[in-house]
Amino acid sequence: MSIFDRSFAGFRRGWMKTSLLPAISLLLILPGSPLDAAEGTKISPAPSTRADRAMALERQMSPAEWLAATTPRDPALGDLTDEEILRLGEVMYRDGLLPSGEVMEAFIRGDIEVDSTAFSCSSCHQRGGLGSVEGGVVTPPTNGRKLYQPYRRPPSLNDVADKMGRYVYAKTITERPAYTRESLKASLRYGIDPAGEIFNDVMPRYPLNDRDMAILARYLELLSSEYSPGADPKGFKFATIVTDDVSAADREAMLEPIRMFVAGQNQQVAMYKDFLKFGYTPTGDMKYSFRTASLSVWDLKGEPETWRAQLEAYQQRDQVFAVLGGISNRQWRPIHEFCEARRLPCFYPITDLPVVSDTDWYTVYFNKGYEQEGEVAARFLKRRAEIDSATGILQLVQDSPAGRALAAGFDHSRQDLREPAVETLILDDALLDDPKALAALVAGKHPGVVLLWADATILPHLPLLAESLADPALLFVSSTALGKATTTLPEKIREQVFITYPYRLKPYVGDEEGTGFLSRIPIETTFRSFGDRRIATRTATMLNQSVLQGLRLLYENLYRDHMLDVMSMQMDQTVPDYERLSFGPGQRYASKGCYVIQLGPGPEPELIPRSPWVLH
Repeated sequence: MSIFDRSFAGFRRGWMKTSLLPAISLLLILPGSPLDAAEGTKISPAPSTRADRAMALERQMSPAEWLAATTPRDPALGDLTDEEILRLGEVMYRDGLLPSGEVMEAFIRGDIEVDSTAFSCSSCHQRGGLGSVEGGVVTPPTNGRKLYQPYRRPPSLNDVADKMGRYVYAKTITERPAYTRESLKASLRYGIDPAGEIFNDVMPRYPLNDRDMAILARYLELLSSEYSPGADPKGFKFATIVTDDVSAADREAMLEPIRMFVAGQNQQVAMYKDFLKFGYTPTGDMKYSFRTASLSVWDLKGEPETWRAQLEAYQQRDQVFAVLGGISNRQWRPIHEFCEARRLPCFYPITDLPVVSDTDWYTVYFNKGYEQEGEVAARFLKRRAEIDSATGILQLVQDSPAGRALAAGFDHSRQDLREPAVETLILDDALLDDPKALAALVAGKHPGVVLLWADATILPHLPLLAESLADPALLFVSSTALGKATTTLPEKIREQVFITYPYRLKPYVGDEEGTGFLSRIPIETTFRSFGDRRIATRTATMLNQSVLQGLRLLYENLYRDHMLDVMSMQMDQTVPDYERLSFGPGQRYASKGCYVIQLGPGPEPELIPRSPWVLH
């Protein structure tokens, strides 16, 4: 028996006088009554009857009540403020690192040490601490407001009926009494809850010293304890962002669906209030389904370097819960960085220049924009049998944000595929205006593949450029960069030109796999679709099929991080503009696909797919 096992065994004998059930819980974790009696705080006895338990479970402490209840300090915290505890505890909870910077020691299955940086608390219990549901497995909440109250586990898809017709919940207990501060610490150390149940072996045990344990316990008490700015039980405040380079038509195409969404929400609340006047009694979660909404439009003017100050002024004037949509033809980075700094969710802005990051959290995009098109070109070439290590690949990159983003996506994907870097030439305006010089430059490189990451100014040069290449050289262009001019690609070179296309090609007929609904008039993609930014339809998708679902599942948990957690657990969705939107913890680019296509002959060419929607 390990030292850790013996320590647990001694604690178990001293704390629990009764025999314990076998360790059959599945991802059991934490939820309970404020502080420990040893600290001089009166603890209410656990509810003894079914009715008492039901009443205790139904009532939720308000944020003010909760903060007042947890005011007595743990002496082990010394002079640390709550602000410092939030900073230190967040790193422990999310990253598995101690305040000292060392990795938190953690054990599973008794004495198997695990890396807490890869097995952090938030990976199962989520950033907001409200737990998760995946594959029928329910991971309970781990924030103090839930821990310090009695807890009844919700139903699971894995519930099975026993011989008496009762339900056995997926190998876990169905309820437990409230935690106290000391029983919470003991649970984190030894893996046993107030009901005497042993946690599943995959729940780590943390043999922390007293100070570090006090920091983690206090962090859990503070986690998701106050409603996020811009939200209260009655409603939400939202904003949307428009930069001054956006045309009036595109601005209205984005704003109109959001205005309709807000008006619809408020109209439903008014109808609900009328029902209440006539004696209607809401049941179950109905009380969480009707909340008002307001919208502020944050117009950004001038150069991007000035946007941060403008955003700070808007947010200072009117704290909002989240940013819905938004639109800009410039790089989204200044807005992205503001949202990260302010921990302000931003859902699905219309931008082709998003920030591509594996770690940033608060902005959810439709896709990676131009970078996604560059990525798919690299993966497409990897699958082409005629392309090998001897094939010369040349990137011609227009000196513009779009050109650089396309090249970055291609380069990153090549690196991920463990393919060698390719030669890249930056095209200035003078070279773009001189087709003979450009053709001579390319011919001297003898490439088998040329990636032309440029806008429509390159199109008139393509025939001469193609003639300078040895057969059967391949040319790649971006449909987003070329826009409507993609259709004017000279017909004599169409067989050797491949086009990246990030939208749906199959006729949209509804969610065939989910509800079985079929649209009577399928939405078709044709050559006329080039250059269409799909602003209104994508904004409507953001509102109706993603954000609205997330808001309805918040219930009383009005926290920004929880909203993002909830949205990450959505089922895949079939939508008009993309073949599929898919979600997962930490994923911030919902559409994972992009086609490589070619144009058929004629002035109204067919769009011919040369790749599947998702290439690996």
